[in-house]
Amino acid sequence: MGLDNDLELLPCSFQFHNFQDKVGEVNLICQITKMKQSFYVWLAEYNDQSLKHLAVASTVAGDVKKQVLSTKILGPIVDDTSSFIASRLAAKVGVPVFVSFNVMTDNLSLPAIEKRIAQEFNNHPELLVF
Repeated sequence: MGLDNDLELLPCSFQFHNFQDKVGEVNLICQITKMKQSFYVWLAEYNDQSLKHLAVASTVAGDVKKQVLSTKILGPIVDDTSSFIASRLAAKVGVPVFVSFNVMTDNLSLPAIEKRIAQEFNNHPELLVF
C-alpha cells in the first residue's frame, strides 16, 4: 500500500498576474505572484527573461511608522533596485514583498518602469487585498 492513498491534494492558493509593455526603450515583462500573506514581483526584459537579482522587504511588526527592512538575496549588492522597489511596495501594502528586478535601467527609464508597475497595481487592486 503506497502513501499516495493517504495524500490529500489542496488547491493552489497562489494567484498569478502577468503583463508586458514597452516602457521607453525597454520591452518589459512582469509576473506578479500573490501568495497568502506576501507577493513576488518578477520583472525582466523580454529578450532576457532571467533571474539575476532578488530582494525581500517587510515592515517591522508593531512599528506604527511602518519602518521597512530589506535584504538582497541574489545578485550584486551594488545594484539595489530590487531592494528599493521591494521596500516601497512593502511600505505600501504592509506584507512581505519579494522583487526580482532584472532590467538594465538609467535615470530616465527606472521612474517610468516604476510608474508602469504602480499603474498595474492601480488597474488590478485585487492584487493588493490580503
